[in-house]
Amino acid sequence: MPRLIRAYAVSLVFILAGCAGSSTTQLNYGGDGNYKLSKQIRYSFTLSNTTDRLLAKAQFWTYLPVPNTSHQRVKKIAANYPYQEKRDELGNSTINFELENIPPYGSRIVSITVDLLMSAQPVAMSVGDRQRFLSPEPYIETGDARIVELAAQLHNESPAVTIQNDYEWVEKNIVSENYIAEDRGAVSAIETRTGDCTEFSYLLTALYRVQQIPARAIGGYVFSNNGIVKAMDYHNWTEFYFDGAWQIADAQKGFFVSKQTDYVAMRVISTGGAERVASQRFSYAGEGLRVEMN
Repeated sequence: MPRLIRAYAVSLVFILAGCAGSSTTQLNYGGDGNYKLSKQIRYSFTLSNTTDRLLAKAQFWTYLPVPNTSHQRVKKIAANYPYQEKRDELGNSTINFELENIPPYGSRIVSITVDLLMSAQPVAMSVGDRQRFLSPEPYIETGDARIVELAAQLHNESPAVTIQNDYEWVEKNIVSENYIAEDRGAVSAIETRTGDCTEFSYLLTALYRVQQIPARAIGGYVFSNNGIVKAMDYHNWTEFYFDGAWQIADAQKGFFVSKQTDYVAMRVISTGGAERVASQRFSYAGEGLRVEMN
């Protein structure tokens, strides 16, 4: 397995451009630092009025790529309808649309293009709320005796060795299943030794947190170069905080701090409490409205 990559410090200046009523937003973060690889992600949705009445107002939101991680920066956002961008405490970003007057049985296609800058070396950044990424959550059950016991067995005086031990155990001992609609969590992965990418992510995140290594589950897409992504391409993995930067460990696909520019993070996942991040990839409101990712 590759060794952990040491983070390189950079100075980040963050400025958010306003985007209400505009279809394109250019973001300026100051110097690009190690973010040198250009990457583009494109995705679209069909909004359908399923009734025989005019739909005067349809509301729709979905995730944008996370604006700034140790491996990606959002450079430019473009959409074919005016939008507003909103952010939460975890650093996630959503793009919000309000469409008017969709005719009976009519439809609109909302297309989104995001230009990114990627860094092959993890760029130093603050861990943020460290305790958040060490605490138990639904499906990330750090207080479960089985997870605590396994973490103790895998512990090493060297944090780097511990990080790799945890990753290798999950990679070698959990059998990958096809997509499972419901979340099962870290305990289920320990009990059944099976799971889809979500369970791989939750278990590895839980083991890291028990070891006092900040970790978080991430949802997004994995692809080289540029990509038009579909719903079936969605994937979950783990990021752990080491040596001043967030780094990627994907125990299901078998990538440990490697191919990190292939990973486009769409959201930092939170599973509990008032700060819970919605598990759905998009949401909408409007009588008779149906939305599908293309």
